[in-house]
Amino acid sequence: MKFLADFTSWLLRWIDDAAAAALSISGVLRRPKKFQLEEQAEDNVFAVRRNRRRSEALSPTATLSFEDGRFAENTGARVRSQLAGAEIELILAARRFMFRSLELPKQASGFLDAIVRAQVDRLTPWTPSQVAFGCGAPTEMTGGRVGVTVAATARSSVIPLVSALELLAPDSIVVSAAPEAGAEKARNRIVVFSQQTKRERRMRRMRQILVAAPVLAGLAALAATAAWFYVGADLETARLQVSRQIAERRVALLSGKGSVAEEAATALAQRKRATAASVIVLDSLSQALPDDTYLTQLQLADGKVQISGITREAASLIRIIEQTDQFKHATFFAPTTRAPVGNGEQFHIEAQVTPYFPAVQ
Repeated sequence: MKFLADFTSWLLRWIDDAAAAALSISGVLRRPKKFQLEEQAEDNVFAVRRNRRRSEALSPTATLSFEDGRFAENTGARVRSQLAGAEIELILAARRFMFRSLELPKQASGFLDAIVRAQVDRLTPWTPSQVAFGCGAPTEMTGGRVGVTVAATARSSVIPLVSALELLAPDSIVVSAAPEAGAEKARNRIVVFSQQTKRERRMRRMRQILVAAPVLAGLAALAATAAWFYVGADLETARLQVSRQIAERRVALLSGKGSVAEEAATALAQRKRATAASVIVLDSLSQALPDDTYLTQLQLADGKVQISGITREAASLIRIIEQTDQFKHATFFAPTTRAPVGNGEQFHIEAQVTPYFPAVQ
């Protein structure tokens, strides 16, 4: 059980590391847009600038106003749609912040956030859960000490702005404090809040992909194995059937038995000899019947022939027909009547047909 728990823990760490590496690579390749929203002298009005190789404003009049918990566009500039998927730095005016200067030992440079958080309730009127703060870059002082500027503001004044920016679907949000009057503008901005709005969602999606990929590969391998067994079984059955047919054919050849085609031809010939030919039946009747007899109907089916016609004496036809080698058991199958024209009789005779194939001279 311990081995399984250790393996599961290692696998989860590996998935997290792989997902983070994949996101880092995609971030390098994708190079998202970067925008700055800088608060102006007017409250809740922000100038929008896009960071490029040459820093330049997106538009001289591109501004957003924060109203009713949302960022609204001013002067018809279509800015909101461009912020989707971008990295946004929200620069708040210095008037929103409380700035404090601290002198600390040089060895404390790597622990500034922890040190300030431990003293934030003493430096500011807010508790650690109520404050958004950040530390500027430390500057060296005499006596092995460093100077640090701390910017702090109420978290409640930052979160509404961050929530409004989240509605624009950016990639990340960074909130920084504008430098105090007289300070260098770019170098002294202090970050007080940061949030990777899409990173966590992408991390979850990447974890799902990394987990699903081996599962899908395993299922594909399982399906391929099952298909191989199924197809292999069919091929083996087909091979055995072909082998059996070859063996049967070999035995038939050794025993002198003909092929299937030969057997079919023999059966067809036998059936042909067992069935009377219509031409031969008609020829036999024409030779047997007297000259004063003519037929009006002839039917040949199921080894029997039925003839109807007119003759001078119908009774004599029974004897004449049975004297032939082709017909047996001749009988009337309907009453004999007088012909409607002349002195003849209208007859209906049925007889069994014996297959007969006369020799060709």
